[in-house]
Amino acid sequence: MKLLKAFIRMSRADQVVRALEDGGAPGVTLSHVHGIGYGYDPLTFTLAPNEVNRAIEVLKVEVVCRDADVRRLLATLQQAARTGSEGDGIVFVTPVEQAIRIRTGEDCIETENHG
Repeated sequence: MKLLKAFIRMSRADQVVRALEDGGAPGVTLSHVHGIGYGYDPLTFTLAPNEVNRAIEVLKVEVVCRDADVRRLLATLQQAARTGSEGDGIVFVTPVEQAIRIRTGEDCIETENHG
């Protein structure tokens, strides 16, 4: 399994969620966050707690999916989030080593791989 973690423009939220749902994403988690991208000027922006609201509001989108679905969902996410302008965002793809359902204790990865 893999985790797709994207940081996108807030204005693209509806398009991205709809596209991922239509593309067969098993679930989507959304978080409203503040962030700064690469290339920021540390002289004009500080990461001090009282300054965090000056950081750009972005949406963090997380999808855990089967390895076989990564390329398709990644392309879907990129296409829906893209405006063509600098600051469209970034997607990280990382392995998911273990996933356990809290209610049942069931190993979700074992279930996915074996039935």
